[in-house]
Amino acid sequence: MINWKYFRLIISTACLLIIIPSIPVDKNFNLNSKAQAQVKTNSVSPILQNNQKIEIQQQEKQVQSEFYNDQLDENLEQLQEKLEKLTPEDDRFEIIHTLKKIAIAYDAQGKYFKALEYYQKALKNAKKNQDSENIIAILNKIGVVYSQLGLYEQAIDYYKQVLKKNPPEKNNIFSNIGAIYRHLKKYSQALEYLRQALKNYQENQDNLGTAQTLNHIGVIYREQEKYSQALENHKQALAIQEEEGDQEGKAVTFHNIGKVYQDLNKYSESLKFLNHSLIIDRQLDNKGKEGIHLANLGKLLETKNQTELAIIFYKQSVNITESIRKNLKVLPAEEQEADVESVAETYRTLAELLLQKKRALEAHQIIDLLKVQEIFEQMGSLQIDNHKYSELPLLESEELFWKKYSQLIEAASDTKNQNQLEEKLLEIIEFFDSEEVKSIVSELKENAENQKLSSDIVFSLQLELKKHQNKNTVVLYPLVLEDRLELILVSSNYPPVHRTVSVKREEFNQAIFELRVRLINRNNSQSLPNENNNQSEKRIMLAGFKLYNWLIKPLEKELRLTKAKTIIYAPDGQLRYIPLAALYDGRKWLVERFEINNITAASLMDLEPRENFQPVILAGALTEGSYQFQVGRRRFEFEGLPFAGVEVENIEQIFPETNKLLGNEFTKEAMELNMDSHNIVHFATHSAFVNGHPEESFILFGDGDRATLGDVKYWNLKDVELVVLSACQTALGKDIGNGQEILGFGYRVQEAGAAATLATLWLVDDQATHEFMNYFYVALNKGVSKVESLREAQVNMINSEYNHPYYWAPFILIGNGF
Repeated sequence: MINWKYFRLIISTACLLIIIPSIPVDKNFNLNSKAQAQVKTNSVSPILQNNQKIEIQQQEKQVQSEFYNDQLDENLEQLQEKLEKLTPEDDRFEIIHTLKKIAIAYDAQGKYFKALEYYQKALKNAKKNQDSENIIAILNKIGVVYSQLGLYEQAIDYYKQVLKKNPPEKNNIFSNIGAIYRHLKKYSQALEYLRQALKNYQENQDNLGTAQTLNHIGVIYREQEKYSQALENHKQALAIQEEEGDQEGKAVTFHNIGKVYQDLNKYSESLKFLNHSLIIDRQLDNKGKEGIHLANLGKLLETKNQTELAIIFYKQSVNITESIRKNLKVLPAEEQEADVESVAETYRTLAELLLQKKRALEAHQIIDLLKVQEIFEQMGSLQIDNHKYSELPLLESEELFWKKYSQLIEAASDTKNQNQLEEKLLEIIEFFDSEEVKSIVSELKENAENQKLSSDIVFSLQLELKKHQNKNTVVLYPLVLEDRLELILVSSNYPPVHRTVSVKREEFNQAIFELRVRLINRNNSQSLPNENNNQSEKRIMLAGFKLYNWLIKPLEKELRLTKAKTIIYAPDGQLRYIPLAALYDGRKWLVERFEINNITAASLMDLEPRENFQPVILAGALTEGSYQFQVGRRRFEFEGLPFAGVEVENIEQIFPETNKLLGNEFTKEAMELNMDSHNIVHFATHSAFVNGHPEESFILFGDGDRATLGDVKYWNLKDVELVVLSACQTALGKDIGNGQEILGFGYRVQEAGAAATLATLWLVDDQATHEFMNYFYVALNKGVSKVESLREAQVNMINSEYNHPYYWAPFILIGNGF
């Protein structure tokens, strides 16, 4: 298993800021490896004496090593046991030391709130002990964690507390605060702190730090469109790096200068500097950064309307990213920081350009890889054995271009003499304007749409779909773009079908929001004060009809041609917050026409039909009690579910061998101990997808304990066909996100071994949920598939007193429902 938390942060950009991986910092920031390693070390403990500095570094290295080898859970347990045995009379430094190690371990797992809890305990003890060195180190670490959570004001507050202690090495703290202010576009404050860092670096004759900070300041000036000042700072940085022989730093600076020239519409100059940065990182064998440079060159070509060439560079960038992900085992600590947004954006841009050029087969593969990339950026791991990755193929004309371009880059990479290198760079620029390249582009414009390519992902998917011939199964991929919606439909016997729908993203997302509000607020008087059940349902039909016209109607001809009965659905962005079942075609709800099975990504899924599936059920229910707790800024308050016990009792009547755990017996430990001997695990309890912090999504137990997604990752579900979360909700907070917490929850359960998850998108009436589950398990007992049982239960609800979509629509199946 790859530890994506550590891998994702180098492949996303060669140009990052400091130590704030959750900040989507501009791809023009970067630290060279030496300076980056220095910042990483100093950010842990800026002013500790050498012996304690070494100790802190060793702690983090040990925890990272344990994380690579999946040993953290075991060692966390040992640390917790050690902590329980320590008393106030014991060595307080040992208590602080243990608390910090626990915090570091939680941080490494992405459990940031737990990390904060233990850092705060360590801080309290350090203050009691008047241990100024540890106080500073812990305050700084708390600032880092708040930055990772995107809680920037809190991060700044803790960094400023460090500064009040007057540490001798302030430059890293100044840089961290500057990074946050820059992200918040508070440029004057950012420059104020970065200039203070620059002053310290210069006074300490730290040339690498000086060059690094000059680069940061230059990027801020570029964002302010103060291009002459940006170039001045970058060139000062370059002069220092030349003198120091800092090749990696030079690659960053060349890139930054190239971006300035791009903004100034000086194409040849930009092309020269971006290629120079690529050449250096190729010489240094920095594969991750090489992929990023290719994406940046693709972006430059895209801005010059050279779409065909841009596609080639984006493809090769994605191929490098995928090959690194496939082969990476351990990532050095100094390469952990970067912008996690830009990688997925490269995938999305490539898909957009391919669809623009009517190249649906190629676009399908990249859209599927985009879903995978989004999971990894959010969830932090990949069970690589399940990923049916194949390299993005090049067309014949693309191969011809790439071969010639690669030869020019290779020749430049082998050049040691500066004058000769300048000549090679000029050759590369001239190549882009050559008649040979113009001929290749012309060929691609005319024939790319009709060229036949083999896509392993499409071929593999179509083979799996053929195994579901009795259900006539199709796969639907929507891609939401700024000014349009792109639809791809894959069936077993026909090439992928592509349709474009003209609709602005803002209008489309507003329609999603309106449908979700109508669905959820069935009993909310604040929404529509005097609305009765029929009026509410009609409003939902209208909202569902609008989305149907965009999502399904353009493909109706193909759905009839394939006689589709089942839609495998890979929703994009905010579409994850609404059920496809609730779309309305003017006569029927979509669930009345189709079985609907959500997936994360086809390349991660095993869609083989399950045969001879005999349910053996473990069911737990939260029947009583009151529970209050905080997750980040969100406060959750829950009451026991009276009908949850009835729900489980009914399951036992249908399947008498059901192992049920009610009330206080329904504990995390009891469920975990029994999971591997059952093939359905049913949670009749509160659970939530937490937007913004998917790893903090949780399941609540009868004793008040919670299992987060970080815990679910380690569950033994390899023999489990279905995990049911019957009272789940999506905790959106103030802002609707892109639904990656829902995508991530499904993947985490799949990663732990389960075939599928049945969950709800909002919290449903307790009694209605009990009725739905009764219908579902009665259908399952007849021997039909999970997805067919879901549709049968929903149709039965439509024909009952619970016919309002609020009651039946939220239930979605993620994974293999066959």
